[in-house]
Amino acid sequence: MENLTHTLSGILLSRAGLERWTPRATAISIVAANLPDIDIITAGSTINYLTYHRHITHSLAATPVMAALAVLLVEGMCRIGRRSTESIRWGPAFGVALIATLSHQALDMTNAYGMRLWLPFDDSWSGWNVLFIVDPWVWIILLLPILAPLALRFAMKGDAARSRMAWAGLGVLVAYIGVRAVLHERAIDTIASLTNESAVTRVAAFPLPLEFFRWSGLAETDGEFRVFTIDTRANQAVGLPSRHAKTEDSEALRKARATPLAREYLRFAQYAYAEAIPHGDGFEVQFSDFRFRRGEAAGFLCTIELDADLNITDENFRFWGGEGLSSFAQRVLRSRP
Repeated sequence: MENLTHTLSGILLSRAGLERWTPRATAISIVAANLPDIDIITAGSTINYLTYHRHITHSLAATPVMAALAVLLVEGMCRIGRRSTESIRWGPAFGVALIATLSHQALDMTNAYGMRLWLPFDDSWSGWNVLFIVDPWVWIILLLPILAPLALRFAMKGDAARSRMAWAGLGVLVAYIGVRAVLHERAIDTIASLTNESAVTRVAAFPLPLEFFRWSGLAETDGEFRVFTIDTRANQAVGLPSRHAKTEDSEALRKARATPLAREYLRFAQYAYAEAIPHGDGFEVQFSDFRFRRGEAAGFLCTIELDADLNITDENFRFWGGEGLSSFAQRVLRSRP
């Protein structure tokens, strides 16, 4: 999930009771709930972004390290700024940070992007595919118990009332994720019933932005991918599926797959789709992932260009139809005063 969700979760965890464990618990919880995303510093390079985003900092093995670092960061900033005379309780503070760090991993597991939870022992990706990466319903669920005590400050006095609101918000979030998981399984069952063929090798369902009941569905055969829009209220597809024939193997495709960027992308892409498009005298090979395709928009797109002699002339990675990450980072740096 994005960092607003992680920040709001950190606040609610603190209000639910962690703030009583140690001074500066709220600051520790917020920092720890966001700290695994420190790997975003790799975004200046396309291949590094693919390789290291949601990498070791998101793994279970690194959780104690991230928690300890969060405590040290908060305490270090407070001492430098001399903003507090209260002594931190290191053991409980570490416990606060550990819980908040685990909340980051749990939330990131809910979306289609997934995580490499078992690094450094296993670098395979896993995810539950139940929430979109940005989910406004989650924002509402987490914001209401934070804002309600402000709006109802006369009727909700004391820390106990605020704590109950925080617990209620966290409970509703867990229930929301549970309902989405049930709908996800219903979408998969619907796809399986629509493609009841021995030729289908796997089916999957992915969350759509701003949708609760509708899902993007996928059925794969040896020769093609079929993409559905599934409405779980009626347990049926909306319209006809779009069909995407698998590209036949070729020398251009093999050379594109062998590039460092494509290798990293294909390790990430769990439902990869390759297209070899004539481009001038050569080819433009595009790799996309059906988890992120929306109609003609590829979402996360890896492009390898080859000349007439099938030499690699360019490698690029774009996300959500935007510019390459290297170009994006350079533009941001140039725009700074």
